[in-house]
Amino acid sequence: MQNIIAVDLGGTNIKTALINSNGKIIKKYETSTEAKKGTKAVINNIISSIKHIKKGKIIGIGIGSPGPLNHKTGVITNPVNLPFRDTPLKDIMEKKLKLKTFLDNDANCFALAEAMFGSGKYYENVVGITLGTGVGGGIVINKNIYHGRNNAAELGHTTIKYDGPKSRCGNNGCIETHVSARGITALYSGSDPLSIQNLAFKGERKALETYNKMGYYLGIGLTNISYALDPDIIVIGGKISNSWKFFNKSMNKAIKERYFTKPCKIVKSNLKEAGVLGAAALVLEK
Repeated sequence: MQNIIAVDLGGTNIKTALINSNGKIIKKYETSTEAKKGTKAVINNIISSIKHIKKGKIIGIGIGSPGPLNHKTGVITNPVNLPFRDTPLKDIMEKKLKLKTFLDNDANCFALAEAMFGSGKYYENVVGITLGTGVGGGIVINKNIYHGRNNAAELGHTTIKYDGPKSRCGNNGCIETHVSARGITALYSGSDPLSIQNLAFKGERKALETYNKMGYYLGIGLTNISYALDPDIIVIGGKISNSWKFFNKSMNKAIKERYFTKPCKIVKSNLKEAGVLGAAALVLEK
């Protein structure tokens, strides 16, 4: 069986895996990104991690990376947590390793992983949402990522409160401002998201109220997505999804109040290693 090399490139760590065409992970390797050391160091770390797991007949390399980036040219523009500035990573990998390479936004990779191997594998139209430091989104139609002109599915930047607080993107009242890690911290008026989550598990009232508000805001955003796309399923992942039990009820309440018919299925991701599986799926998608 032919294998794929998958790379989940993050600001802190690089996760690399050897994966077969059925989505089975054969071998994994993880190393530090070492972003502070600069572009060359990060690229060398990617190549080194690939060499650690490379084995057998390889049909291609898939890389999921923080954006912004151009999936067509394989150029990473200027991500916040990586030292890349208009870096042609696809071309670099192909020249160094002599293997066809595919690059896409990590949130798109998450959605594709769910559509190919996860909760969305029996559906045609899948939306993936990642809740973490920011809010990522991906749209998959018939097992192919929908890119629009290039930047479709930046769902975290859609407005849910036009006079709301200023977001990093310069917009006011983005969904990201209300339901990301920073949003949860702001709603709680202090502390960090992990501490707030731990307090919620202990039943602390303020933490539970924070997730109740966060879930309601998320529900408004998901209602807008449903009106625009009417997908078969929305899958929610990312670290904040671990608090699902605290925001799920208010999320569904907001959707029920606002959506004019029965909403699509909305589920928490149960897919392990979605990052590398989505990167591998880029090779299969093409």
